[in-house]
Amino acid sequence: MKNPFPLFLLSATALLSGCVTQEVAPDPSILRVGVSPNSQPMVFKQNGKIAGIEAEFAQKVGEALGRKIVFVEVPWDKQIDYLNQGRTDVIMSGMTITEARSILVDFTTPYMQSGLTPIFRRDSYDPSGMLASIVRNQNKPVGYVKDTTSEQFVFQHFMNAKKIGYAKASSGIDALKRGRLGLFINDAPMIWWQFANNESELVAFPDVLNIEPLAWAVRKGDSKLLNQLNALIAKWDKDGTSQKIVQHWIPFFRRSGN
Repeated sequence: MKNPFPLFLLSATALLSGCVTQEVAPDPSILRVGVSPNSQPMVFKQNGKIAGIEAEFAQKVGEALGRKIVFVEVPWDKQIDYLNQGRTDVIMSGMTITEARSILVDFTTPYMQSGLTPIFRRDSYDPSGMLASIVRNQNKPVGYVKDTTSEQFVFQHFMNAKKIGYAKASSGIDALKRGRLGLFINDAPMIWWQFANNESELVAFPDVLNIEPLAWAVRKGDSKLLNQLNALIAKWDKDGTSQKIVQHWIPFFRRSGN
C-alpha cells in the first residue's frame, strides 16, 4: 500500500519558543498554557521545546493578546484539575469537547474537527480499507489511551474484544509493533503521525470512525479570556490562519465544509 500521507511528518520544523515549567504564579502579563506534550503532532517536546499544532496556536494567541506564553507541563488526567485550581489559565492540548468535561470547564468554539482512527500492523491489515482491516483483527486485543475519548469509543464499540489501555500513545504503538494488539485506536492526527514515522511496520487509512471537535478550555466564569479566544478563532477561521497552522503539520487536512 502506498503511503497516502506526506513524509513531512518525519521532521518537525516549527519548534516554538516559550518557557516550559511545572508551576508558575498567576500574572496578567503571562498566559499559562496547560499542555501534555506526548501527542504528536498536536503537542509534543522536541529538543527540549514544545512543538506542534497547539504550540503554534498558543504563540499566535500570545502575540494577539500581548501576553507571554508559558507552557505548563501537566499530566493528561490532571489537566482540568490544574485549570480549576488556578495553576494554568487555559488548556491547549488536543482536548475533545465532551458533555462531562463541559460541566467542569468552558470550551471555546472548536478550532478543528478531528476524530478517532485505528492503526494496524502491516502484516495483518486488509488492503481494501479501514473497516475490512478492523474486521480482520476483530478477535485480537484492541488498544487505546486511558482517560481519553478513545477509551470510551473502544468500550462502546468493541464489547467482545480484549481491551488494553495505555498511559500514552507511544506505549500502545510499541505494543502493536510487538504483536500484542490487533489494532490501536487514537486521535487521527496522532495515528497519521505514527504511520508516517513507521511506514515499514504499520498501516493507517485517511478515514475516521467518528467526528470530534477539538477546542481550548478555560475555567468556568472566565468570560474575558473565553471571549478573547473565541474572537481569535473566528478571525483566524475567516482569514485562513487556522487552516494554515493545521496544514503545516497535516498538509492533507481539509476543514469540514471546505
